[in-house]
Amino acid sequence: MDFVLVVIGMILLIKGADYLISGAVGFSRKMGVSELFTGLTLVAFGTSAPELFVSISAAFKGSAGIALGNVIGSNIANIALILGLSSMVRKSIIKKSTLLYEIPFVILISMTLLFMLLDGNSSLSNYDGFMLLTYLIIFIAYMYNMAKMDKTFQEQFSEELNEVETKDMSWGKITFLSLLGIVMLAIGGDVTVNGASGLAIAMGLSETLIGVTIIALGTSLPELVTSIIAAKKGTNDILVGNLIGSNAFNILVVLGISASIHPIVPDRNVIFDAYYMVGIIILTELFMFRKREMGFFKGLILLLLYCIYIGISINIG
Repeated sequence: MDFVLVVIGMILLIKGADYLISGAVGFSRKMGVSELFTGLTLVAFGTSAPELFVSISAAFKGSAGIALGNVIGSNIANIALILGLSSMVRKSIIKKSTLLYEIPFVILISMTLLFMLLDGNSSLSNYDGFMLLTYLIIFIAYMYNMAKMDKTFQEQFSEELNEVETKDMSWGKITFLSLLGIVMLAIGGDVTVNGASGLAIAMGLSETLIGVTIIALGTSLPELVTSIIAAKKGTNDILVGNLIGSNAFNILVVLGISASIHPIVPDRNVIFDAYYMVGIIILTELFMFRKREMGFFKGLILLLLYCIYIGISINIG
């Protein structure tokens, strides 16, 4: 029954994020807000909404292991599993800005998170949360300035926003979709955390382990599906930047807000997981550094590293 609750919660989270994005984009178009700003804020926030609502719900319920494990596990899955699989399907050429600026920035904030955990005995304080939100302001400012100068970047956002059905949307529909999305995300987060906690107790496992495996994989499902589609269409070079951005938002938004609301003290030491997350992103940077590309064998290595991580995590418990 607990596993069924987790599945139901995941469905609510994924659909809720879709409805929230549709309503938010419709609202921004009615108000005449630029597509660039909308893409950098509303859409980016929407893709991290499942992780955010799960983590906030977990923080309020005292299930901090799920909150922290969800973010670290999702970030590892985004790179090792999702980027690995998409690279195996089709080789992708990496944008220079992604290699020189975005990945190093994610390495920086990932290492910052690691140092916070080391300093706080595997926990995050309110102060740590506020510091992560400060990094978020810097990240958005950088992305906005880069996007204004990068025509390809602007075209990418325009294409993404055009995929969201908002033409001739009334204020009533915009309000309904936005509220429906928020309600579904809130209920989905609550149901997922309850199911995950019950599952952990029933299986004799830590909530953190459930967070870095089952919950992390579930909240990363939208990115996984998107990556396979993008790889088949030959546009997975764009996906690399989106995955990197997702990792940044997971740390800065999800953990920043969650820790600011309530200190995060997990029920299992997550230092190994944090080291693994940092190691994966550094390895990815090294893979791309010489030729700015990701191919089958590099993708296979990342996928194997994800399988190894899951195996070690289960053994640690």
